[in-house]
Amino acid sequence: MADDNKLKSILESEIDDAIGYLETETTDERQQALEYYNREPYGNEVEGKSQIVTGEVAEVVDGALPQLMRVFTSSNDAVVFEPVNQGDEETAEQATDYVNHIFYKDNNGFEIMHDWMKDALLQKVGVVKAYWDDKTDVTKEKYYGLSDDELAMIMQDDEVEVVEQDSVLIQEAQFDPMTGMEMSPALSSHDIKVKRTVDKGKVVIENVPPEEFLISKRARTIADAPFVAHRKMMTRGELIAMGYDEDTVMSLETGDALEFSPERIARYSRGEQPTDMDSDDEMMQLVEYFECYIQTDYDDDGIPEKRRVCYASNEILHNEECDYVPFHSICPIPIPHKFYGHSLADRAMDLQLIKSTITRQMLDNLYLTNNYRVGAVEGQVNLDDLLTSTAGGVVRMKNPNAIVPMTVQSNAAQSFPMLGYLDEIQAKRTGVSDAQQGLNPDLLQNVTAAAVNAMQSASQGKLELIARIFADTGISSLFKGILQLVCKYQQKERIIRVNNKYVPFDPREWNSEYNITVNVGLGTGSKQEQLATMQMILAKQEQLLTTYGLSNPLVNLKQYRDTLAKFVQMAGFKDDSAFLMEVTEEQAQQLAQMQAQAGIQNPQLQAAQQLAQVEREKAQLKAQTDQAKLQLDREQMELQAQQDALELKQKEVQQTTDLALKELKIRLDAEGKDGQLKTDQAKMIMDALEKINNIANRGMQ
Repeated sequence: MADDNKLKSILESEIDDAIGYLETETTDERQQALEYYNREPYGNEVEGKSQIVTGEVAEVVDGALPQLMRVFTSSNDAVVFEPVNQGDEETAEQATDYVNHIFYKDNNGFEIMHDWMKDALLQKVGVVKAYWDDKTDVTKEKYYGLSDDELAMIMQDDEVEVVEQDSVLIQEAQFDPMTGMEMSPALSSHDIKVKRTVDKGKVVIENVPPEEFLISKRARTIADAPFVAHRKMMTRGELIAMGYDEDTVMSLETGDALEFSPERIARYSRGEQPTDMDSDDEMMQLVEYFECYIQTDYDDDGIPEKRRVCYASNEILHNEECDYVPFHSICPIPIPHKFYGHSLADRAMDLQLIKSTITRQMLDNLYLTNNYRVGAVEGQVNLDDLLTSTAGGVVRMKNPNAIVPMTVQSNAAQSFPMLGYLDEIQAKRTGVSDAQQGLNPDLLQNVTAAAVNAMQSASQGKLELIARIFADTGISSLFKGILQLVCKYQQKERIIRVNNKYVPFDPREWNSEYNITVNVGLGTGSKQEQLATMQMILAKQEQLLTTYGLSNPLVNLKQYRDTLAKFVQMAGFKDDSAFLMEVTEEQAQQLAQMQAQAGIQNPQLQAAQQLAQVEREKAQLKAQTDQAKLQLDREQMELQAQQDALELKQKEVQQTTDLALKELKIRLDAEGKDGQLKTDQAKMIMDALEKINNIANRGMQ
């Protein structure tokens, strides 16, 4: 009892510190980020003026998300497990297929990944929880008129327990009166009621709302955290269904402690919050429940151990030692030595406020420009006519100058460059830009391809860094956790469909410490660039196979098939088996031997291979020639554009000079011939202009 009291005190202290750390470190910024994302008013709006709110935060978050999602979900396997010891190759491949199946099929992996990354991009940190749900499905079934054999078959099922049984003898056993041997057995009819208990244990992955995740302020990562917890609201009925004592659960205090959480208030519109505070059903009333993972010396042996403690209303509902923490986090812009870093929303919120202010001023200015005020001389104008603004209306005036327009100068010329500058700042900060997303056609028209690629690469670098951070932190941690869970808790073989085949998987035979590689695509660049790279690899493999045959030392038929499968997957088709048949290593070796023998017996094969090689080289040479011609045409177009610009400049200089000469001649004629001094000066000016004109003409030539 003393240990439990001590543990309660430790839990209360850790929970209070974690909640305080959350509220002071992130809560306000997260609330503001959600409000900016939802384009909520800033609170400084003035009635009668523009109240528009621009959407830079939403643009940044929603612009980065598709590209990050494409990186991790474009292939069938989000991760690949690598063997640790010799002989682990086959089981490592099985673990890869099975864990990816658990993530994408057993759980809605795409939705989980989407919400996980969006939480991180918008609210600093995204958290998912992966745990083993030891769930059993209990059903009751009734059977009527069963024979003895049918009853025996049902009784052999380990999942079945007979609850009620009613048997009726239909026929007694028949015996031979001479020998006493049984001629026919006794026959009975059975009516039974059974309880079928099916083990539905599986890995469950769920997103954790940021406000529900607690971590010690001393932590740098979840792995080294002395305390982490999932703070959530659960109904009494849910707690009882989890196996907790009903009397204890009914004594717990109720109340939605998260109802007034700033993040929840910002996330949900009025009346949308998921609360059951007003329910008259006691089983539906909410209880604040903490699932805690704490490092503590509970047994007083001098060695702190990690424990899983479920806690509510100063009551310990569950307490056990554990070796696994089910939480996994990602942060797009981590700060060294801190758990909470920065989000992309943090980098865009001030820009959104500035752009909203400028846009509001522009709209107010445009309104005043189009609906300018007028001044009216008192007593000279019929005010009723003036205030009644209708198309073609008449305003009665006693004096034609009685109404004076009070126009407002437009500020659009000064505002638009500033908005463009803010867009550039946003792109530099976040890596999300129109050029990077391919949404700016003017950019492609006015800038060379090399410059466009440079700008795209610069912006892509930031997103690629975020993708790498996600891959090496939370995503690799999550999939390692899934592997550990199935290796520890799955106690029987499971058959699932993989690549159009049903394959048995038994994690009990696997190594839970496989190395892991996260698939983040085939390098950098767009999908088109990746496909072009894969085409080049395929061409090289085809060249080797055609030139040296299937028995060459560099590539075999299975490797070529795997490359084709990867190409099909990159093209957007998840199931490559619809296009390609499986090829084993044994089949590849047999085909190589058969081709080698056929090549020795039939010399025509070599000739065909050589001819194919010549044709391939001709095609490559033609492609290179076409590329060079295209480059030459592009350079000629650029040279022609320069010449056109020079000619235009020449015409402008000529027109300016001619106009000056004409004006000077007119002035001379007006002055008369008596001004000899002025005439001499004019002659000198005309000579100078002629010289300038001649120099300009020579320069243009």
